[in-house]
Amino acid sequence: MSSKQKTNDPHRDLDTMSGAATDLFNRLPLTFKIMSWYTIFLLIILMVASAWIYAYTHESDNKEVRERLQQQAMIMATDIRKFKPYQDNTFFFVSTQDGYIIKGALPDGFPNQTILSLGQVGEIAAGDDTFYYYDTPVNEPNYRGILRAVTKVKTASKKTENLLYSLLLGNIIFLLISSLGGYLFIKKGLKPVRTLTKTAKVIGKNNDLSRRIDIPARTARDEIYELTTTFNRMISGLEDSSNRERQFSSDVSHELRTPIAVIKAESEFALKYGRTEADLREGLTHILEQAKFMTNLVSQLLDVARLENAQGLSFAPVNVSLMLSNMVHDYTRLCTENTDKQITITSHIEPNLHMNAHEVSLRRAITNLVDNAIKFTNSTIDISANLVGRDLVITVTDNGIGIEPEALDHIWDRMYQTEQSRNKKSNHGIGLGLYFVNKVINLHHGTVTATSEPQVKTTFTVRLPYNTREE
Repeated sequence: MSSKQKTNDPHRDLDTMSGAATDLFNRLPLTFKIMSWYTIFLLIILMVASAWIYAYTHESDNKEVRERLQQQAMIMATDIRKFKPYQDNTFFFVSTQDGYIIKGALPDGFPNQTILSLGQVGEIAAGDDTFYYYDTPVNEPNYRGILRAVTKVKTASKKTENLLYSLLLGNIIFLLISSLGGYLFIKKGLKPVRTLTKTAKVIGKNNDLSRRIDIPARTARDEIYELTTTFNRMISGLEDSSNRERQFSSDVSHELRTPIAVIKAESEFALKYGRTEADLREGLTHILEQAKFMTNLVSQLLDVARLENAQGLSFAPVNVSLMLSNMVHDYTRLCTENTDKQITITSHIEPNLHMNAHEVSLRRAITNLVDNAIKFTNSTIDISANLVGRDLVITVTDNGIGIEPEALDHIWDRMYQTEQSRNKKSNHGIGLGLYFVNKVINLHHGTVTATSEPQVKTTFTVRLPYNTREE
């Protein structure tokens, strides 16, 4: 038969209790936690201050008792005829040189044999009592001896005991009042945090990202201010992200509606009325054009979405001169093969232009400008790049129909299209190309501008800070 013996580990029990207390404290409200630490810190200060006051007062009181004892003994020794065995909590007696008492008596508990303490106050412990004593010679004619004054330390410490009780009571009252006041101040100080929490709950419940926490104009630039402004910036970022997502969905649904309707109509027409190969080929051609348009549309929308969500671009050394020269070569060949329009491309590219940039996005941006020029030029396009001061300046110029002056300030807006003469007549774009260009150049810390003379020429100017530092 075996029995299980339960073992008690006090250290393990202590750790368990400590962990439970810590968990309980962590569940308490922040106001109560701060007040608890404040009260504990205040209690420690009060205890240290009270201990110092008590020790200082106790020592001062004992010093006063010793000085009074010495003074009483010396006064009585100068006029032994006025001798009194007990006066003001002090015992007096006179003894001979060999210790024989001739006047007075020993106080209860004081040892019979003690060494002389001439010129200074002695201290001796006897049982539970402690005594101060002082010896001085009696120098009167026909009277020789030693006068000793004795007093109990316990009697001398009565005042310090009263001080101790007063300190304890005063500390308790002060601690209660301070804790209550601290709680009220802490609660008031954390009011912005409660407001922030309330706003966050409302945002989470109603999905309303337009709400912000109001910051008074005279608010101190403290931690609460930083927390509030950080929260507002975070909500602004979330709102911008949500708006971009809604904008993307709106753009896709709006722009895809027309090509999908065309594809649907062409398909239904071909199925219903397509009797000959020519009819079917014409319908399929329209469907293919719309499919290409949708592919280009989705590609542009995704490019824009990626740029808008990007916090920055990773830069690396780029040979801009080589990149633009290759681009001119490719477009020259493309325009040569194009039989619809005779286009001549000229270039003025300064050699050895090296800078740190995101090559893929920068190439796409310049390509968009050249594509626009090809669509709207009558015959010539000029591409140039050179250093102007501390900037790299790239220009793309065409001699096409131009842009109306009132439209120049809006061509960089998302989904903006100028009037029919520049767009729908020869272009099937959706107004994202220049918006993409502007975003890319801004991420490169540069600017892009446009100038135009209708029916004469249009020039797009990209100005980038010419840097050689990787970012």
